[in-house]
Amino acid sequence: NTTVCGEHGSNWTLSAESNLWPYYVLLVPQFLNGIGVLFNFVAILEFIIAQGPRHMQGLLIGVWYAQLTFGNIQEELATFMIGCYWEYYAVLSCLVFMSLFTYSIVAYRYKYRQRNELSDINVRANIEEIYERNLEREAREQDKDDTEYLIQSINY
Repeated sequence: NTTVCGEHGSNWTLSAESNLWPYYVLLVPQFLNGIGVLFNFVAILEFIIAQGPRHMQGLLIGVWYAQLTFGNIQEELATFMIGCYWEYYAVLSCLVFMSLFTYSIVAYRYKYRQRNELSDINVRANIEEIYERNLEREAREQDKDDTEYLIQSINY
């Protein structure tokens, strides 16, 4: 049940008996991790909806979900192929630092775009005003036609 990690047979061994913590102690960190992931998902979706172009929001959410799935597959493959936990965490640490570097570049170049909600309200008000004018015009034309019909019917 003991396997040696590393190519050259190092002294560090991984065994089932080396587990020092009972499993129920790990429930609290896993619960907190789940809450953190939930808040992270909500923040990401809120950011996409707030900052993404209206006609591309569905695509951006799909790309985010595909990236999330790809990350999970990549993690499983890395765990399966590497086999040793310390090597897995070393690779994971490198990936995190590369992500941090990429994030720093993107965050530096990011320009916050604030939507002008008043312009949306003004556009809606303008559309409603035009629609009301058209209804009033149609009502006047209908009254005019009714009056002309009434006058013509009285003359005959």
